[in-house]
Amino acid sequence: MNQKFGWSRFCKVVRKDFYNIWQNAGHTLLIITLLPLAAWLLWAVLNGIEFISPIIPEVRWCFIYGVVMLAAIMTPSRMYRTCNVPREGIYFAMLPASKLEKFLSMILYAFIVCPLLCLFGSVVLDCFLTMLPFGPYEQWLWQGGTLSAALNEIRIDTEEMAVWLTITSGIGIVAMVLSCLGNVATFFFTNTIFKKHKVLMTFLWLWLISFAFQIILTPIFGGMMINGNIFSWFENLEAVDPKRFIRVCLWIGLVYNALYLGVLVWWSGYRLKRMKY
Repeated sequence: MNQKFGWSRFCKVVRKDFYNIWQNAGHTLLIITLLPLAAWLLWAVLNGIEFISPIIPEVRWCFIYGVVMLAAIMTPSRMYRTCNVPREGIYFAMLPASKLEKFLSMILYAFIVCPLLCLFGSVVLDCFLTMLPFGPYEQWLWQGGTLSAALNEIRIDTEEMAVWLTITSGIGIVAMVLSCLGNVATFFFTNTIFKKHKVLMTFLWLWLISFAFQIILTPIFGGMMINGNIFSWFENLEAVDPKRFIRVCLWIGLVYNALYLGVLVWWSGYRLKRMKY
C-alpha cells in the first residue's frame, strides 16, 4: 500500500467517514445536540409556562458551547472506537488508504466536522424554541446585551474594561481556542490508549492526575504561607505593571496550549502508525 499522501484517496476516506457518521456516532451526537432542550424543559417545569423567567442569550451560548465541546470529546471514541482494538481494528487498518490519510480524516471529523454539525443543530434547535409563543427563550441568540446591561447596573467601569479587552482580546481568543482544541486532543489521544469506556476512563485519569497534583502542591503552598514567602511574592507582584503581567501570562498560556496540542496530536499519530492488530 502506498504510504504517501494522495488527495484522491484522502477524499475517499473523508467521504466514507461522512457516510459512517450516523452509523457510528449519529445517535450520540443527536442526544448531545438535544441537551439544551432538556435544560429548556427543566426550566419550564421549575418556573411554570405562564410565569416563566427568560434564559438570556449569553447563557444559551454557554449551553451551545458545552454541546460542541461534548461532541468533540465524544467523537473519537464513537467514530473510531476500533482504531486501537486488536482484531476489531483490522477493518480500520486495511482501508485502502495510507495511515496519514486516515489520521488526517480522523482529525478533520473529531476537531471540525462533528462539532460543527452539533453547533448547527443546536442553533437550529434554539431558533425553533425561540419561535414558540411560550417558554424561557424570548430573545434570539444574536440579540445579546442583557449581560452587558447588568454589568453597567453594578457600575463597572466600561471604558477601563474596553481597554483591557482591547489589550488581551487577540492573544486571549487564540489562547482560548488552543485550550479548547487541547481538551479535544486529550480525548483524541486517549482514544488510542484505552480500549473500553474511553471517555469515562479519560475523565477518571484526569481526576486522578489533578488529585495527585493537589497532594503535591498543597504542602508546598502551605509551607510558603507559613514562611511568609507567598506574601512577599504578592507584594513584589503589586509593583509589576498589571497590563504587562496579564499579557505575559496570556503569551505563556498560548505557548503552553500550542505545545500541548501539538504534542498530543503528534503522539496520537505516532501511536496509530505503530499500532499492532
